[in-house]
Amino acid sequence: MKFSAKNIVAFVAILSSLVLSGCGATLQGRFVDSAVQGLWYETETQEGYTDVNGTFNFLEGESVSFYLGQTLLGTVEAKDLVTPLDMLTDEDHPDKLQNILRVLQSLDADSDSSNGIEITSEADEYLDQFTIPFNNPATIFQASSVVTDIVDAVTNGSDLISALDSFVHFRETLLAERRDTTGEIVLNLLNTTWDAEVTSTICDESETASLVYNFNIVGATTLGHHRLVETEDEFGNITCKPAGYGFLFKTYETDELFACANECTEEDLNRVIVSEDDLGDVVTTMTYNAENDSMTINVSYFDGEETQTTSTVLTKRS
Repeated sequence: MKFSAKNIVAFVAILSSLVLSGCGATLQGRFVDSAVQGLWYETETQEGYTDVNGTFNFLEGESVSFYLGQTLLGTVEAKDLVTPLDMLTDEDHPDKLQNILRVLQSLDADSDSSNGIEITSEADEYLDQFTIPFNNPATIFQASSVVTDIVDAVTNGSDLISALDSFVHFRETLLAERRDTTGEIVLNLLNTTWDAEVTSTICDESETASLVYNFNIVGATTLGHHRLVETEDEFGNITCKPAGYGFLFKTYETDELFACANECTEEDLNRVIVSEDDLGDVVTTMTYNAENDSMTINVSYFDGEETQTTSTVLTKRS
């Protein structure tokens, strides 16, 4: 029988976990965008492939890294439930999440993500040849030769799943996983102030707008420039400038993002909202970084032709 390097390492990891079990209980977590089977993971003491339930092993206090082929998706604190949302950092491009979701769901062996996602050993071996450019803008990502080659070779020629469809599926997964949650309260927003920086994928990274968020007893107020708009200078050059200066107020009852107010759980602060307005379909993702006391809100518009994402990063004042 022929063993790949990962097969051998996984076998050694099983033996190691048996030895280490005497030093501390081996815990289990799950990686889901539906349960993902065949994703390589590594902790300080454990490594192997996630099983049909997306299960990975870890010891208390360890970090876990997940790989698709040789490409690192991300490294996070090992816990009961890990999702692609956890793979994001404050420095990542706002399109990284949709890029990961689209590839994972497109690689599913039976092309039906509702019953779980299976990355076959053949697909994993093929992906070992590439570094997948997940951290690129979506338009550059889907047009890259690496991604087009993967789609042609591993998905039997079918198209890469659309970004909107991938978000809709992921949102349903999160809702199903967290339907009966009684999550621990991790953040009280009341009487806190957060400085926010707004960027947009239509603008250069250096072009930003600034806001201040204040959370009082009844709702959230924002003061500053709320968006960026494209402008043309006298030489015909397109640049972006802050716009929408003013003061806005929303009560917690009318604010879909911050309705948790003084009792925000991890589930409240790490989620996906899919909606629609006059411009088209809208996907809002929210992530919370407890270590840095920061929240990132990405709002992406899908009008059928191109995607535009506005990112707001909130950092808590000490």
